[in-house]
Amino acid sequence: MPASRLSPSLLAWSFTLLALALMPVANSLAAETASPLELPSQAVTATREDQTGYSASTASTASKSAVPIMQEAQALQVVTEQVIEDYQVQSLDDAMKFVSGMTQSNTLAGTQDGFVKRGFGSNADGSILRDGIRSSLSRNFSASTERVEVLKGPASLLYGALEPGGLINVISKQPEYRQRTQISGETSSEGGGNLMLDTTGPLGDSGFAYRLIAERQHEDYWRNFGADNHSLIAPSLSWSGEDLRITLAYEHKEYSTPVDRGTVIINGKPASTEYNARLNESWAKAQGTDELFTAKAEYQLNPDWLSRLTYGWNNERYDYAEARPNALNATTGALSRRADGSEHDNQTQYLAWDWIGNTTLLGQQHDLLLGLDTERVDNFRGDTYRGPAVAGFNIYRPVYGNLAEPSLISAAQSDRSDELHSRSLYVKDNWHLNDQWILVAGGRYQHFEQLVEQGRGNSYTKTTDRQDNAFLPFAGLVYQLSQQVSLYGNYSRSFVPNASDANTSQAFDPEEGRSYELGVKLDLPRGIGASLALFDIEKENVVVTNNAVSEAAGKVGSRGVEMDITGKLSERWELLGTYAYTDTEILDDPDNQGNALVNAAQNIASLYLNHHLALPSDTGQWRVGGGARYVGERAGDNANSFWLDSYTVADAFISWESQLLGDKTRLQLNARNLFNQEYYPSSGGNLRVAVGEPRELRLSASVDF
Repeated sequence: MPASRLSPSLLAWSFTLLALALMPVANSLAAETASPLELPSQAVTATREDQTGYSASTASTASKSAVPIMQEAQALQVVTEQVIEDYQVQSLDDAMKFVSGMTQSNTLAGTQDGFVKRGFGSNADGSILRDGIRSSLSRNFSASTERVEVLKGPASLLYGALEPGGLINVISKQPEYRQRTQISGETSSEGGGNLMLDTTGPLGDSGFAYRLIAERQHEDYWRNFGADNHSLIAPSLSWSGEDLRITLAYEHKEYSTPVDRGTVIINGKPASTEYNARLNESWAKAQGTDELFTAKAEYQLNPDWLSRLTYGWNNERYDYAEARPNALNATTGALSRRADGSEHDNQTQYLAWDWIGNTTLLGQQHDLLLGLDTERVDNFRGDTYRGPAVAGFNIYRPVYGNLAEPSLISAAQSDRSDELHSRSLYVKDNWHLNDQWILVAGGRYQHFEQLVEQGRGNSYTKTTDRQDNAFLPFAGLVYQLSQQVSLYGNYSRSFVPNASDANTSQAFDPEEGRSYELGVKLDLPRGIGASLALFDIEKENVVVTNNAVSEAAGKVGSRGVEMDITGKLSERWELLGTYAYTDTEILDDPDNQGNALVNAAQNIASLYLNHHLALPSDTGQWRVGGGARYVGERAGDNANSFWLDSYTVADAFISWESQLLGDKTRLQLNARNLFNQEYYPSSGGNLRVAVGEPRELRLSASVDF
């Protein structure tokens, strides 16, 4: 591996931006220290998006600032803080149940976030962000998460290299200027639970506010052995002045989680084994350390213009070991397995300087975003273990302990460094032609460098070393029929660099996507929001292999319709519902042309309701809720050699709140997979099919003071 992973050009670029952006910061700090400090009220609330209950009226992902969802020419859904609390969301898999058109992709044996969005996506595809910064972490939902925003369709205009189906932005909790502390805990019917502290407030009248989140979790894995453990600490600090706001945030997490390849396919169906019996060994797990650091400085130049400097860094170092299924005798159930493993060190560095403003030109309003950024994504795989196939394991009568931990290093597959550096300029304009029409136009010019090296010790071979440029346009139109109804359409493009061919070291052209979308959004009385979107996406330069020769010649497509509705039906009833129809097809491939894309369901629907019970106030506030999600059948591989059956999973909760202790005492019981449905959410191949979790009861309690 090269001695340094920080290039001089990246540092020079970073320091140049920092110097330019911090000149007004330094002047403001000097002015603040020369006069008594006053905190205007907007400084406390400026970064908080308006959201109540299950619906949100604004979101920041599509424009890097809080913009009304009705004025965006894209489909955008928000999983709010209330939804996360009511359904005790534990992961992004849980959160995506409340967003249309999302299915699970191959999750690398349950260790990584992976989602199919409008037919496209996989684990580690770069489509998950933390506070607008691309994440290199395997799992991205934590106790520090406030809400999750999902931007549908190509999002390369603001975020660069991405699959055309969309992105998921995990938004973190921020320091607040109101003193509040919450202590909470959960216990699971599977065994174990967690404890969490969340405290925030001002530091005197200094202009500083802090937040500290700490969590410790130990839960037994639901299958016949294993445990999920993690410890998290996330401090953050903000300072607000008259025109300036600075926020620093750090998160450190240590974890250990089971590696579980699930089950195998026999005659086109999951094998009839014990549902909770693992096919691997007790040493099969992933353990590592996640770290994130974010620094943001916002300077209000005048009432109309804000300058923002953002720096982000995240890193994950982990070891991975598994008893990898190798070959199966479908008649006897004999499964041969390999002891495989690897060491990883993945990180992302990001620096952006944005100018966000409102200006009037010839009597017409322009909501402008101008920005430049630099990003470096480094993925390094160190020692990689590949053991021989070992027989003697039967899936119907599993006996454990006959396969030793990984110990045989594969020199040919160890020490691979995959780096992607990019520098970009981008602009977006929401041009208000009049009170009803908004023209949304933008573009991104991106220069990227891709370097892939493989080797051992000091001997490295470059398998990819290329530079390229991409221009990514975006055009949209919004027609606000009234304050409650808006129509929109857009055209956009995306790109993702391809990896080099492992045999020839040939560098393939990037995958390129284009998308058309039409939609309607409703903002109805009582806070009900609804949207309908029609989309058509194609992606080309997909790498395909024929007769052992690979080329970037494939093309795939996806088209469909999505519907989402959230909000209050009445004073005591709230609703959250989704539906998506997605038709995917491999359009150009020598072997699989005409087939559906793997893990992409044609039909997905969900409906959840909650009700505030009309009981005497001295008994506290009682709420009950529940609902179900349906996922249609999905192709298990691109060859469509087998299909995963459709399934429906129901969840329910009952909660009680009072002022028994502190400002708020809350008790809640959640039932997940209420009817104990057996289901298979995703496939990584016929020997790697994920197994859905059975019924689980979770009891949680919290006290706010």
